[in-house]
Amino acid sequence: MSESSAASTSIQVLSRMFSLLDTLAHEGDSVSLKSISEQTGLHPSTAHRILNDLAVGGMVERSGPGAYRLGLRLLALGNQVRARLDVRELAVRPMQELHRQTGHTVSLFVRQDDDALCVERTVSERSGVQVTRVMGLRVPLASHAAGKLLMLQDSTTVLQVLAAAQGLRLESLQAELAAIRQQGLALDSDSPDPLLQLAAAPVYDDQGRVCAALVLNAPVARFGQDWQDALKHTAARISASLGWTHR
Repeated sequence: MSESSAASTSIQVLSRMFSLLDTLAHEGDSVSLKSISEQTGLHPSTAHRILNDLAVGGMVERSGPGAYRLGLRLLALGNQVRARLDVRELAVRPMQELHRQTGHTVSLFVRQDDDALCVERTVSERSGVQVTRVMGLRVPLASHAAGKLLMLQDSTTVLQVLAAAQGLRLESLQAELAAIRQQGLALDSDSPDPLLQLAAAPVYDDQGRVCAALVLNAPVARFGQDWQDALKHTAARISASLGWTHR
């Protein structure tokens, strides 16, 4: 076999392996060899041979006679990837692009206890838009658009404590959070500057949990639907880089 033929065969085998793994991932549970063959278009004997090789490597497990599921080795590998993901690092370029698009400050907030902590903020400089680390800028969760996003998955008990700390009625806070979930965006009308609008969009991790909030500060007169959509799109890009897939 020539070198080019061998390379072509190797690529074909890899392509088939990826197809099999994608099929198992999509199903999420035990899948029969017949179903795998139908979904991938591979002959049952070919699928069986490759699945057995993947099982030897721990990528696939036999879950019963003629049935397969993803193996635990993929979990170990996935955890290594997850451990190196840093929302601050992954957010830098999207934040710069949103700043260039709007011409206004973009910030990234994460949760720290009962506060929303600003960890990154865009700054316009002669060399271009830079993202700088911000230390110490924090606001109570229930008093800020970013904080409200970071509360979306809190239990009623936790919300009750946070509402009481800010002198808010639990029912009012829950209604506001429900509206934010529906809209996919938190808008702050209590800005110190009445001419500025503050909006925040959620950033999700690979488990679908809100792990950060992306905030855009811009003039009320300019803050139309296009900028709201741009903010949501940027937050979704960062979420995707963290492994989140919208279902």
